[in-house]
Formats: sequence, C-alpha cells, structure tokens
Amino acid sequence: MGARRYGSADGKPIRLTEYHQSRDELEGLPQTLAEKIPVTSTPNIFSYKSYVFAKNPALVQRYIKATKADVGGVGGHVVAADEVKSVIAKYVLENNWCGKEAIFTSLIVTHTGDDVAVTGIMTETVDMSVVDELMWDALQEGARKAAELGLYGPGQDLVADAFTGNLRGAGPATVALPLPVRKDNASQTVLVSFADKTEPMAFNYYATGAYLLPRFNTGLVIAASKMKRGYIMEIVDLDTKAQAIEAGAHPRDQRALDGKMEELAKGLQEKVIALRAPEDLYDIEGLTRASRFVIARIWSRNEKGERDQLGYICSAERLHNIKTKKGFTYGGKDDPVLLAFAQGDWPAPGEITSPWAAAPMVSGDCRGSHNLHILPMPINSQTSYWSGPILSAITLSCNIHSGRIGAISDQFALGTPWDEVRRRASELAIQFRLAHGIKQPATLHEDELEYQEGWKERRNRLERQFELKPPLTFGGNGNGHGAGGGKGSGKASARKGGRPEEID
Repeated sequence: MGARRYGSADGKPIRLTEYHQSRDELEGLPQTLAEKIPVTSTPNIFSYKSYVFAKNPALVQRYIKATKADVGGVGGHVVAADEVKSVIAKYVLENNWCGKEAIFTSLIVTHTGDDVAVTGIMTETVDMSVVDELMWDALQEGARKAAELGLYGPGQDLVADAFTGNLRGAGPATVALPLPVRKDNASQTVLVSFADKTEPMAFNYYATGAYLLPRFNTGLVIAASKMKRGYIMEIVDLDTKAQAIEAGAHPRDQRALDGKMEELAKGLQEKVIALRAPEDLYDIEGLTRASRFVIARIWSRNEKGERDQLGYICSAERLHNIKTKKGFTYGGKDDPVLLAFAQGDWPAPGEITSPWAAAPMVSGDCRGSHNLHILPMPINSQTSYWSGPILSAITLSCNIHSGRIGAISDQFALGTPWDEVRRRASELAIQFRLAHGIKQPATLHEDELEYQEGWKERRNRLERQFELKPPLTFGGNGNGHGAGGGKGSGKASARKGGRPEEID
C-alpha cells in the first residue's frame, strides 16, 4: 500500500493529553455516592478535546464505526489481554489524524470474550479506506503483543496476507452506520452489540424479534413514529460455497470451487434480497432460519412505504468466503458486530435485546463446531463453560453535532433480570452438552465444522474399510445373507407338510 495515509504531518505521535477521558468525568465535582458497586466494566471514552468541546461544531455527516477481531486470546480463546487492548488503543490514539483533522472524534476500546473492538465516531471527510488502514495496523500491533505474551492464536482473524484497501474480506468484522444530520436535536442513542464464538446468523434473533414481532417490541403496534409502518430488511446470502455448487462447481472439486467462489466474490459484491416487514414475515422467517441467510441491514419506511433511513447494520460476512494462501479453506465462525439506532423511529434498547431472554442456541461454541445456548454478558466479559458463545450489548449516548460519545449504558449489566437469563441459559447449556456430547444436534453438520481436517481423515480412513454386501435376511442358509430355500437349509426345509414341531 506504500506510505501510510494517517498520522500527524510531522510524524510525531499525538499526545494522550489531547484527549478527554471519561474516567476523569467527575474530577473537580462533588461525589454524590459514598461507595459505588460495580455492575459492569464500563469502557473509558477517549474524546478529542479540540473537536468535542468546540463552541460551534460543524453540522456534517458523521458515522459511527465498529471494528472487531481476535488477535490472540488468554487461556486459549477465553479473554483478551488488557495489555493487548491498551497497545491497540495507544496505536489508534497516537495516529488518530488524517490531513488536517482527527479521524475519530470520540472512541472506545472493548472486548467480548477474546475479541478486541474499537468503536468510534468519524466524519465523511475522512476516507473510510484510511480508517480501515489504521484499524488493520492497530490490530497488527495487538497481534505482535499477543505473540510476545505467548497468547493463543496471535493474529487469528487477520486472515488476509496484507491490507489491500478495505477491511471487508480481510478477516476483522467491521461496520459503519451514518448518523442523522439535524440541527434541532443533538442526541442519538446507538446500540452496539458484539458476539464471540458464533456467527452472523445469531443476530437474526435481534432482527426478527425486535423489528418484526410485537411480543418483543410493542412500539410496532402502539408507537406514533415511523415504526408503525414497519421496516425494510436486506437479507444477504453468505454462503458463496453453496452458491458455487449451485452454479455448477462439483462439491469435491476444490479447484473448481475456489475458482467459482473467487468469481462470485469479485468487487466484494453481495447476493442480496430486500423484503418488507411485516408483509413478508413468513418469507423473512423462512430465509433466516439457518446460517446461510442473514439480515444485514434494516431501513425505516416513509409514508409511501419505501426505504427511508438506515438504522441497523451487522457484519454479514463469513470467514470461509475469504481466500487465503490455501484457498477458500478457513472454516472458523465469524464473531459478528452490530450497530443499531434506538428510540424514536427505532425500538428501545430493552426491546432490541429482549429476544435473548429466550436463551436461544447458536452455532459456533467450542472449536467453532457446536451449537449451544448463548449467554448475554456485560461488556468486557470472558467466555467460560465449553467456551460457550457470549453476547454483549451497550448503548452509546452520542452528540451528533460534536461527534462525542457522551456516556455508556451496559444493557446486560449485573444486578438486572439478565442474571436470571444467564442462570437459565447456563442450566440449559450444561444439560444440552451432557445429553448429546459429540452427536448432532450438539455438533454442527460436517460442512460447518471448523475442525474439518481431523474428521475428514478419520472418515476417509474408515471409508476404505466399508464393504459392499447383500442386505441381512433370514430363512436362507442361516448366515443372514442367503436368499433362502437351498440344499441343507435346515430341518424345516425337509418337512413335506403339517405343523412344525411343537414345544412342550
């Protein structure tokens, strides 16, 4: 890519004193609490002072962008190391500049399980490819620190050989959502959700629940906003391997599969369909019941029923669609990220998260090869039992005029009804694992197994030991494989008639 396109003009790192940090928000103010009981590990917000405290901020198009990747985990794939997170944060903060302005006016660095995420607000004047380049290099720094610490799988999700101008197709999960541009009201609530040890399909529970069914979102029926008109959902077909087979490539011809998948992936194009909620409820539910189809984007509808504002976007991408030096062979799960507006024309945070109270099962889990009940956990939590899939969700109060993340609420905090959901989901998960072990449905279909090579070797070895034989029958020569009636076929065959001998 040549010289990097970000960083200060003089090449010197930006000093951390240029940032306001939310951990210091009460400095100089009276303390209203004698003691604070921690219920979540609230992220520290870094805000570029000269921008977020400007007296007359520019009314410009801003975006919120979230990028997440596994660059190395502690204790296997359990949790991200604090030092790795800090190295990534330091790199972003010290290089947070492009041309004559800051890239991120406000940002946070978090983890969910062993995935590290950077979420921040930027303007449209900064090219998105520059931001992606900064994120790629920051994650590479994190991977180097992970290797130094001896963490498991350093750089695991950095699948591409090198940055090629876009993070899409490179491994990390990344999405950006345009913030509204308006003069009257600077406040915008944004829900950010991260999942670990699962795939983008898991987020279908958000979309088909809170945006489609009144039992999860009463606003669909009683609200006076645009919500009452329903939404338009864009559903993406994520399985380019299945598409390649449907296009004529033989499933066992790897070269043909790779060629067709590469053809389908040119230009980062998607195979997408737009359906209307609630009119197309059955079609939406039918398509999104399995891993292949994911609701990637949701739009509000205007008075004519046409798409209006984008208010929901998730990282609808499969890692096994990314070409590596070995071809399209990466089989891991995809640990997605979601950005969504809340309140007003959109569901409330409690409505968006409510589908998870049912403790559904998702695929991924240990070795990326199992189904298990997902645990809604506070932000900056680790995985635990069976490396079970976890989900975090936070809401950001954003000032769209200054580009500042003002405050954060953890939607799955401790001391809430989600404690009961976690307990019930844990009981279900333990029972399910003990009941099924390696057998399906606890394990995924072999096409979805992350660790396929060991299974393929075992199956191929056993395949060579199978024999072709006639079906098992009785009444013939007594060995279970005869057609019956031959010479010496037993005492009964010599009998000319009458009843068989009776047992006294």
